[in-house]
Amino acid sequence: MIQNYHLLNPRTEIPVTQVQFLPQFLHNHEIREIQRLISAVPYESGAILGGDQPSNMVIRDSEIKWLKWSDENWWLYARIMDKVKALNESIWQFDLFGINEFLQYTEYVSKNSGRGHYDYHMDLADQGLPSTRKITVECVLEDEYEGGEFALLMGPSEQKVTLRKGDAVFYPSFLMNKIYPVKAGKRSSIVCWVSGPAFK
Repeated sequence: MIQNYHLLNPRTEIPVTQVQFLPQFLHNHEIREIQRLISAVPYESGAILGGDQPSNMVIRDSEIKWLKWSDENWWLYARIMDKVKALNESIWQFDLFGINEFLQYTEYVSKNSGRGHYDYHMDLADQGLPSTRKITVECVLEDEYEGGEFALLMGPSEQKVTLRKGDAVFYPSFLMNKIYPVKAGKRSSIVCWVSGPAFK
């Protein structure tokens, strides 16, 4: 067998699984505007992409809203995409299309029937636009909750962090991620996926 490893040029010195945590990515006045925009949008139950069951509260217990693009919220889409472009250029160097799905507002709430959570999963589906996701962005909108840590499974080890108001995380969508159960209060966030062509 001919080994052609010597023909491969290194993509970058930074691992493709690199994760970026950005404290205070969103400011208080921006968060207040997001909360105003989302207040009139109806709730839906958070579903599970792929497989036979669109909903399974053992895996995911959350409520969501879709923040569809409008003249009022274009600034948020642009703010996220500008940061994704900058990070992607210096870290992942993925080929990207852009934001092809609406932003998702997600709530995880502690309640008598269970605790809001989302067990380990990838932010990908086996068909449609979700199958083209390459970079995921999550930004937390408030502080009044306990538990609800964000975690990534990096091989045998786990990266776990509590995101506070305005904090954001940017990571490749193929990484296994989790929201730990919310023990008290409400954890709300804006989630965004940036898509691109197939990996080559």
